[in-house]
Formats: sequence, structure tokens, C-alpha cells
Amino acid sequence: MRKAERKFLARFIYESDTIEGIQDDLKLLEGQIADDKRDGHVGAMLLLESLAESGREPLVDKRLICHVQGLITAEQHLKPGGPKLAEGWIGKYRRIDVWIGGRRCPSPALVPRMMMDWVGDACARQRNARSQSLQVNIQNIADLHWRFEEIHPFVDGNGRTGRALVWYLFRHAGIKPLIFTNWDKYATYYPCFGESGPEAMRRYFMRKTGFGIQTLPVQRK
Repeated sequence: MRKAERKFLARFIYESDTIEGIQDDLKLLEGQIADDKRDGHVGAMLLLESLAESGREPLVDKRLICHVQGLITAEQHLKPGGPKLAEGWIGKYRRIDVWIGGRRCPSPALVPRMMMDWVGDACARQRNARSQSLQVNIQNIADLHWRFEEIHPFVDGNGRTGRALVWYLFRHAGIKPLIFTNWDKYATYYPCFGESGPEAMRRYFMRKTGFGIQTLPVQRK
């Protein structure tokens, strides 16, 4: 990976952690990326980067999603602001209720089925990515991100895992990923969730990738 690519990936990780109140050191992240670190947040991102570069099957699946969440959260307590998770919450779908922004997320009993449907849609969109336009791919990934965060399949690490999967889906489709920033989270990112629906997330993704706010109709299930 070239120096500019290492810096870009380090910035992605730095901002994703900062959104959650977890502090990173950019230079340390760049060094860990250069050293091909296999664990932690860096290890998760390098794993997804290698899969995206290879373009090989299988595509996104439950095992990969849980592994990425496990890598991201297992060491988070070693960073300032990162809580230590119980072993049973690392790399496994949640079995308890969680709330986000005052909203109760779907019952844990529904999570496995909802995530099975999510994985099926993600795989279908990955398989068709190279035959779709840039605009369609960006909006498809925005839809998937919105749904993932609405499901909130884990006790912790949902935001960072969801954004890591966005990186992977962008790279798999041959698109330079966007960087979610702590600076705009309250003004433009967080408001996309909840009752606003995936259309707001589509508009956010389009603005972040330089396509203005033009979006295609959302296919609602």
C-alpha cells in the first residue's frame, strides 16, 4: 500500500473512532498499517481491503461481519475513550435490547433474520456492482448502511463496523471510499438515521462523494 493510501485509510479509521468518542494517533495508525497489523481496528480494515482487492467469493457474510466487529471492539479499551466489552459481546450478535438516540432498536430475537436478509441484499448488490453506474452503486451502499445501523446487530461497535463495511463495499465496487467525519456527524450524518429513512442517507453519500443531492427512487420493502 502506497504512503498516500496508508494516510487515507488511517484518516478513515481515525475519524470513525472519533465519531464514537475514541481517541487515536494518526501517526501510530499509519505505522500499524505499514506493518500490516492483523488485529484491532487496523486489522479489520486491512482484512476488508485485502478481500476487496482480490474480489473473490464469498462476499460479505455473517462470519465476516462478526469477525470485523470482534477485531474492532476487542482492543478498543486500550484506546482513550474506548470501553472494555464483555467477551460475550465481541464477535456475536446481541441478545439484549439496545437504544440509540432514544430509539429502541429491533428486538434481539429479530436480529438474526434481519441480518440474514441484509447479507442477502448486500451480496446481490456486490455481484451486480461492476455492471451498475457509479451513482447506483453509491446509493445502494447508502441504503445498506442505513439498514445496518437501524438493525444495530451488536451491543457495541455498530457504527465503526457499519462504516468499515461501507469502505469494503465501495472498494469492492471499484469506488474510492468516502470518509465519515466527526466534524459533520451531528449536522449531516446522524440526522440520516431514524424515521428520516434511507433517502436522507443517500443524499448524504451523494454529497460526500461529490454528486450533489440528486438521488434515485428508494425501493422500499
